[in-house]
Amino acid sequence: MSIRDQFDITKEYAYLNTAATSPLPRYVVREVEAFLQSHSRFAEAAWDVWMEKVNVARNRCAALIGGDAREISFLKNTGECINTACSMLPGGGNAVTTNVEFPSNFLPWRIKYSDLRVADVADGEVDVSSFERLIDDNTEVVAFSEIAYNTGARMPTREIAEIAHDHGALVVSDAVQALGAMQMDVREQGIDILCCGSHKWLTSPFGVGIFYMSSELLDDYDPPYIGWSSLEDNEDFSLQNTRLANSARKFEIGNLNFPGIMGMSRSVEVMLKRGLGAIEDEVTILSEYLMDRLSELGFRIITPREAHGGIVTSDVKNSKEIVQDLLAQRILVSSRNGLRASTHFWNNKEDIDRLIEALRR
Repeated sequence: MSIRDQFDITKEYAYLNTAATSPLPRYVVREVEAFLQSHSRFAEAAWDVWMEKVNVARNRCAALIGGDAREISFLKNTGECINTACSMLPGGGNAVTTNVEFPSNFLPWRIKYSDLRVADVADGEVDVSSFERLIDDNTEVVAFSEIAYNTGARMPTREIAEIAHDHGALVVSDAVQALGAMQMDVREQGIDILCCGSHKWLTSPFGVGIFYMSSELLDDYDPPYIGWSSLEDNEDFSLQNTRLANSARKFEIGNLNFPGIMGMSRSVEVMLKRGLGAIEDEVTILSEYLMDRLSELGFRIITPREAHGGIVTSDVKNSKEIVQDLLAQRILVSSRNGLRASTHFWNNKEDIDRLIEALRR
């Protein structure tokens, strides 16, 4: 069975909307169902088995980003991860972000920092000098999306991180539009904190957020919220037990989303076996084919060809009405600063051709 055959949605739709929500492949659904059966049949008797599977998930997610398992914790979504990072910082200096952020990676910084500096990267092409002009020795954090949700532009993370670190600032990466489609390496890219939800390019259930914090920072920052699961010995419920875990697990305050984590773990396993480089190549080939086909229709492409992921945005008037028209034809895309389509490794050129023919009509 091909990877495409694992996605039942392909029998009904030309689904070009992973940047909004990914459909679940069969192997993820089976993993979630297996947990629910375990919960039903064994409940607490299966606790140790569940925790071992969570540890496997940590290792797989660490491999996905080039980190270590002790640097990984599981929260609920990208927004909670970003708020966790924001809450730990002093807030006395300034913060730098961009004008193409989703609200989840803008509002927390806006509320905390009276001096929030916003790099203008809205034209698609990202110039590092836009950040260099704003970052100084009073900058506490530089927070940006690896791939802009609206323009599809890919940020030059390593170059931005070098500037930030030269001034003593932390780098917080919102990876929700990149991880699962693009290769990432937190050490190579200079990322201090990574935040990523599960329901987009990781082709996983809702309700899981991967929160990575570099081991070099773990001892310097305490979580803004704590609970029994944050403890080093989280089986000792005595009130004298207050020592937090010596790992990113200290950010987990209670019971986890076990079915979501196990579903995501299975999805990540498939991606690691397929090869992250191969997936990025597949995504890139499809997104550039989409750019070519849209250009043939005379659409202006906003997404930069030189640095992008799986998102392709074109400057289309009345995009909201067009999205609804396409939905009636079982073609799913989004309206984000124009017409946004997103291609993952399980899509094919026929999906794109269906979109193009519908737009031509």
